This record gives sequence, C-alpha cells and structure tokens, in this order.
Amino acid sequence: MRKYIKGVLYQQTKGNIEAENEQIDIYFLKRHFEVIYYLPEKLTDKKFSGQTISLWENPNDKKEFTSNRTYTYTYDSLGRMINFAYSSCIVCATLPYNYTIVYNSKSQVEVIRHENKAEDRYKFYYNKKGDIIKFEEYAGDKIAMEITLSDRKCRLLHIF
Repeated sequence: MRKYIKGVLYQQTKGNIEAENEQIDIYFLKRHFEVIYYLPEKLTDKKFSGQTISLWENPNDKKEFTSNRTYTYTYDSLGRMINFAYSSCIVCATLPYNYTIVYNSKSQVEVIRHENKAEDRYKFYYNKKGDIIKFEEYAGDKIAMEITLSDRKCRLLHIF
C-alpha cells in the first residue's frame, strides 16, 4: 500500500493477508484497509430497480433536517446502486456527502466519484476472475492512496 500527500509518496507498506475463502471485492478493501468509509452495506437490490429511495437515520424522530438526516440511494434499471448520499443536519457532526458509482461492462465498480468534489474519486482494476487487483484513491487531481493486490497460491495476497 502506498500513501501520498499532494501526489508525493510518503508511506509504503508491504504485507500479506490470508484470503483463502474471501472474494477480493470492494468490501474486502473496506474490511482490510478501511477505505470508502461511507460505502453502503450492499450495492445491488433488484427490488429498487430504477428507483431513488430516502431513509431517515432516526425514523422515529422528527423528520426535519435541523435534528435528523437522510440517506438517499439511487438504483439503475439493473438494480445497481448508482448514487448514495447523506444529507447531514444542522447539529450533526458528519458532513454531507454524495457519491456516484460508475460500472464497467461486466457490472463491476469502476469508479466511485464524490459529487461535491468531482476530482475526488476511487478507481478499481480487476483481473479476469473478477478480483480487484488494484485500488486508487484520488484527492483532487493527485493520487492519495494505491493498493496493489496479487493473487498467490492459497489466495495469499501481497500488498505493495
């Protein structure tokens, strides 16, 4: 794993992760590297195909933005989430966010882009088996983090 400040490498970590029974997907990155903190629990749901849904964080509290907030999810016709957003509120400690998800021709997540800061994005690269082999995080036009995974025997991954 390589971390950058304004595009300049400042930290490099190497190591191994046993991943014998794990799919190397976006949630693998979230679990093992704590990236894409706001990623929803699942990115596909056929029952919401073609819809936008909004959920109040505290459904039993007042439904007003002065003290409560919403999560909004938009799905395409295939039931893939294409946008997830958080409204925040006047007294909330967390800032609002709004991310758009772009899929490749194999329905794999290719890019997750922060809509409030269009240059901020996450990029994913896959091998022929569909495992993520590289992840890049950009802050503005500069790379902020890079994780390269190589599939070894017994699914032992080496992090560069």
